[in-house]
Amino acid sequence: MRKNNRQIARSRIRQIRRARRRARGFTLIEASLTTVIIGTGVLAIVQAQTAYHIKNDFAVRSNTGHLLANEIRELTYGLPHHDPITGEVNMGPEPSELAITDYDDLDDFAGVVTSGVGAGITLNPPINAAGETLTDMGRWTQEITVGNVLVHLIDAEGLQPLGTTDVMRVRVRVLYTENDGRQTQIAQLTWAVPE
Repeated sequence: MRKNNRQIARSRIRQIRRARRRARGFTLIEASLTTVIIGTGVLAIVQAQTAYHIKNDFAVRSNTGHLLANEIRELTYGLPHHDPITGEVNMGPEPSELAITDYDDLDDFAGVVTSGVGAGITLNPPINAAGETLTDMGRWTQEITVGNVLVHLIDAEGLQPLGTTDVMRVRVRVLYTENDGRQTQIAQLTWAVPE
């Protein structure tokens, strides 16, 4: 019977040793490998989130730029080429037109006119279709150029002197001022207005 007790004791000791071996936990290599795998996953998530923010910022700027360009188009929609009262006598804004809301024809948006060519208008902060200044958008600029073009050269860079053709071209460039002070063109909208 003693032998059986000894065998039982030895058997118990073996079982305890096996249980201890199983319960020891991870080895250093297993723990290191787990850390590398989890770290790689976290870095991938952070990189994906950064790319998402960059694309989202671009989309927001692009939409805002096109909106601001369309505001000018809506503001000028339906305006005649030249002043309804003075006609082509005065190109550019008439002396009594001191604000954008006073402009009543397309050549007013040409700005100061020299030898029939307008210098254009730069609006910073930009305006909406009602001519109201959008004071909370100080980083945005609308540049408006207006001039006459030949019918077959509507897309040409050069403009004809105001009043010389039956087609006027309006071009709006929308710029955004970056943190470092440089301006980036976000949107451009060009349209032709036949007389």
